[in-house]
Amino acid sequence: MLKVWRLHPSGCPIVPAEKTLQGTAHRGGVRWCGPFTNANKAGWWIFPPVDVDIIWKGGSDFEYDVHTPYSDADYHLIRFLIREEEAADVDRWLPKDGRTKFSWGLLEEGVVQIWTGCIFETPPGWGLHIRSPINIPPRPFHVMEAVLETDWLRYDIWLNIAFDRRNEVARLRRDEWPPVAQVVPVPRETYDARWQIADELLHRNTPEANEAFEFFLQYNQKKFAGSGTDPLSEDDPSVTKDSATYYKERKRVLGGSEDDRLAPGDDS
Repeated sequence: MLKVWRLHPSGCPIVPAEKTLQGTAHRGGVRWCGPFTNANKAGWWIFPPVDVDIIWKGGSDFEYDVHTPYSDADYHLIRFLIREEEAADVDRWLPKDGRTKFSWGLLEEGVVQIWTGCIFETPPGWGLHIRSPINIPPRPFHVMEAVLETDWLRYDIWLNIAFDRRNEVARLRRDEWPPVAQVVPVPRETYDARWQIADELLHRNTPEANEAFEFFLQYNQKKFAGSGTDPLSEDDPSVTKDSATYYKERKRVLGGSEDDRLAPGDDS
């Protein structure tokens, strides 16, 4: 479970990611490409906490229009929750208008920081990889990637938006597509373990290598020399493939249902 502790009632909306990208993803990719949909539906989408238009003029120079500014609700919440014996130095990190909500080129040139208003909590051994939304067309910026150790770090999170193109309007909306970022849960072993790599030309001289080659061979036979009826190319419709091979093999190896490939509302 991802636990979201909100320091502000209007902090970033968090929505489970799904494979169709709210209907904008390529229909064939959604139906037949498991690697594509696996990536699309990983984790959660983060939408902006406020409606804002931003233009990067170069360097640390930005033009921006915050249409729905953050209120100071976080200030009042924290002051309400804090005990008297804990309040001695609160004014040093909690000004009267609450936590800092934006920075414009302060972290580095071309980077806008946006406060999410949220603390994230994950189970022991799990963190959150924060990044740009997966398989969504690029915008004038990208999200600076990070792995948040949210299994122990109970701290409010910022989005670091790094602009790539000058003089283009970045239109961020709280309740409109697309999201501004995506967070994907990752086990600590993905970034903290000492992974090694074994790199060699494919052969059949060991059981491990032979197993890899046999799987590769049989997969191709099932996909391109089986009973499939999907044209491999527009130039020669007589050459066909079985587009469902990935899901059939996934079911065979891992169990589950082939029908996982169907998009919502797709009963074809």
